[in-house]
Amino acid sequence: MLGIRCLSLPITYVATAIMNLNPYASPLQVPIETAVLVTPDRSSRRLRALGRWTLICGISAAPSFFWGCALHREFAHVVGMICGILVFVIGYTVVECTHYYQQVITRPHIHRTALIGYGTRILVSVIFPVGLAIDMMTGMVSVAIVENTWPTDSLEFSEMSAAASAFAVFLTTIVQGVLLNIVLFGYMLGVYGSLRVLARVRQRLRERKDNVAELQQLY
Repeated sequence: MLGIRCLSLPITYVATAIMNLNPYASPLQVPIETAVLVTPDRSSRRLRALGRWTLICGISAAPSFFWGCALHREFAHVVGMICGILVFVIGYTVVECTHYYQQVITRPHIHRTALIGYGTRILVSVIFPVGLAIDMMTGMVSVAIVENTWPTDSLEFSEMSAAASAFAVFLTTIVQGVLLNIVLFGYMLGVYGSLRVLARVRQRLRERKDNVAELQQLY
């Protein structure tokens, strides 16, 4: 008896809904549910990308910034380093907001490679002695490159004083950032290759397991 009552409840609701509809109404008067396509806000995506790369570049540049402030304590030099860091923040943000980046990041192993690569970079920067040693080596190479291309001991440079020295620090920050990115991309290339090899090994192990299961079913 209880089962009959439970079955009668949805039948009653369906019958009531059918009776509420006017059979003589035109199709235009019958309510139709419409789906609203929700598109992602581009401005919010850009702000998230800007915040993400500001955090990543800020933490990654901390050892170099500390080392640079120890050598160049003038305000103009600090401004030059900050401007150099902002160039990479803006550059990464612009790249992430492109359609090509969205296509590449969705490929197999690319997203995981980026997470491992930049996560390792942040971890190395947090482990201060390791990050300081790596940034110091690339910083020395960057200073040598800038000094050979930008004559800091020339008469024109001495006349420009603070502005020229700040620009030299800015160039040094850019060169060092490029060198660090080259090292990082080389590391990420190794990570990508390792992920592909592991994926193939897992696929072969899965195939062997399936073959063994099929043989067991046959015998």
